[in-house]
Amino acid sequence: MRVVIVIGAIALASVLMSARGAGANQEFQFTVQKAEAVLKQYVLRNSPWQPGNVDLRVVGFTPVALPGGPVAFRVLKPSNGVTPGTANFLLALDVAGKEQKRVWIRAEIRVFEDVVVSSAPLAARDLIYAKDLRVERRDVSSLHFRPFKRIEEVAGQQAVRTIDINAILTENAVDRPTLMRRGVPVTLLYETGSLRVETPGLTAEPGKIGDAIQVKNPTSGKLLRGIVIDERTVRVN
Repeated sequence: MRVVIVIGAIALASVLMSARGAGANQEFQFTVQKAEAVLKQYVLRNSPWQPGNVDLRVVGFTPVALPGGPVAFRVLKPSNGVTPGTANFLLALDVAGKEQKRVWIRAEIRVFEDVVVSSAPLAARDLIYAKDLRVERRDVSSLHFRPFKRIEEVAGQQAVRTIDINAILTENAVDRPTLMRRGVPVTLLYETGSLRVETPGLTAEPGKIGDAIQVKNPTSGKLLRGIVIDERTVRVN
C-alpha cells in the first residue's frame, strides 16, 4: 500500500514555494533536511511515540535534484510501521503529480522517554525503595523489555539480579518480594463459610504474596498447599 506523506501545511508550503520559485526549468534539491522531515512525519504516523520523543537522523544520503514544480513525497517501504534502530525507507519523489525518482534512504531512529532509573546499585534479592530511584529522560531505543515510568511501580519490589547505578528499570529486572522462606513458622488459616481456624505451621518452600506454596502441619506431619496472604499467614482450604 502506498502512503502519501503530507509534511504539514507550513513545511509543505515551503517546499512548494521553493520548487515554484526556481522556475519550470530549474532544479529543486531534495536535501537531507527535507528527507528527515518526511521520514519523521511518516514514523510518527505509524508508531505510538510522541513527536518530542523521537529523534531521526538520515545517514549516508546524497541530495537528489528534481525538476521545478509542485513536489510530493511517498513512502513505499516499509508500509506497516517502524521500530527503533536503523531502518531503510524507499521513497517516491513526485513532481507535478508525476513520479520522477525512487530513492532508498537509511535512517537511525532513537526514542526517548521519562523512565525510572536506579540512583544506587542494587544486589539480587534486594528490596527496592523509593529513595533508590529517580525519573530521568533516557534513550530507550535498545530496550527489549518495557521500562517503568513511575517510581510507584517499582518501589517495594525486589531486584531479581544485580542492577548497576544509573540503570533503567525494566519489567524483567524486578519481581514481587519473596516473603516466605523455607522452614519459617507461619499461621495456617482455614476458612469455610463462617468458620475460621488458625493453627501453627511451617513453610516447606519459599513464596511471594499470591503464590501457592507447600506448608507443613507440625501436629499431623501432613504437607498441604496454601496461598501466601502476607509474611506470616498462609490460607489453606
